[in-house]
Amino acid sequence: MQASRKIKITLFFLILVPSGFVVIYLDDWRSSRQLAIARRALQDRDADKALNAAREAARLTPNNGEVHFTMARVFRRQGQLDKVHDSLERAAKLGVTRDRIRREEWLAMAQAGQMKEARPHLSELLINPGDDGPEICEAFVNGYFLAYQLADAFQILDAWEKDYPSDAQPHVFRAASSSRMASWAAAATHFRKAFELAPKRIDIHVNLAATLLMMREMDEAAKLFEQALRSQPNNPEALLGWAQVLLERGQNDQARTTVDRILRSDPNNFVALWILGEIHSSAEQYLEAIQLLEKAVAIKSNDTKARYALGSALQRVGRTVEAQQHFEFVLKSNEVGQRLQKLLGKVRDDDKDVESRFEIAELLRETGEPRERFLWLRSIVELEPKHKAAHAELAKCYAALGNLEESSKHSQLAESQ
Repeated sequence: MQASRKIKITLFFLILVPSGFVVIYLDDWRSSRQLAIARRALQDRDADKALNAAREAARLTPNNGEVHFTMARVFRRQGQLDKVHDSLERAAKLGVTRDRIRREEWLAMAQAGQMKEARPHLSELLINPGDDGPEICEAFVNGYFLAYQLADAFQILDAWEKDYPSDAQPHVFRAASSSRMASWAAAATHFRKAFELAPKRIDIHVNLAATLLMMREMDEAAKLFEQALRSQPNNPEALLGWAQVLLERGQNDQARTTVDRILRSDPNNFVALWILGEIHSSAEQYLEAIQLLEKAVAIKSNDTKARYALGSALQRVGRTVEAQQHFEFVLKSNEVGQRLQKLLGKVRDDDKDVESRFEIAELLRETGEPRERFLWLRSIVELEPKHKAAHAELAKCYAALGNLEESSKHSQLAESQ
């Protein structure tokens, strides 16, 4: 009887111990698979998919340094730079080499547009890029564009295209730069090249379609939006583009159904609110239109399309004084926009043209995005550290953000002899 009991216990452990190893092995295997998915998604520029896969890998193997290193890279790509440091710290504690951690920190600086800190490390990164050549190029190009150091950005773009001719991303950056200059034909050309190189990337589908929409090439834009929605039925950018196509075609009921889908999950979506406001205006439902458009303008007060649409709806109900305020804003914004395009051309021709940069920052004071104005001001003091007027404006920007330490520093620099 005793011998039989010992045999049962032995058999139990013979079964249990290997089972434990199998569970651990399966978790490691599944984590590796999720890590591969995350890395592939990063190559495909699908940051949300990459983050979901990296999080699943971290759940399966929370003590895997490579998982947390990849998580840091995903956060960097998403612009969540505050989370990059924590993930890199975990990765370092779990065995990722200090050299790799340091290199990723340099890329995070570049990604954030901190080029004064990142630039000295560029040559070291490029001497031995390993598999990270495109990552290095992308982080620095992104940073140089954020800092409006355009000559440096295009220099790296040229090298990126030459060294990695099958990579679509340099052409995406060129397209975005052309869009910023309102050069829609050039933007479409670059997006088409990117599309040829990466026909499965939905973001390129959608951006090319949106550019064609700006060029009034409605049929091709509609085709691309439909293709994108077949692959990703809930893609919000594709849905918004498709809704605009429907609005242009006068298919207001279908457009409304589309934007309603978006607003159910994202009730403060600016573009959806604007489209729905336009739909109500076209149906002569001006009070409903005003309510929606006022909400849209509260979210993005410098958008001329929303301001004009709101002014038109207000005029229809006899609120002419309020309407005129919006029309005047649109008129002024258009005038500013024309001047901005000339100044942007001057900066592109002469990267060191500090006075054009400052005029751009001043023009953006009332009609631009605060962050965009801040970045232009920061680019000025990088080029000319003693530019007192830029320091004075930066002090105000930092004060508005509640960063009193930086505000004080720039105030002192503005007042220094």
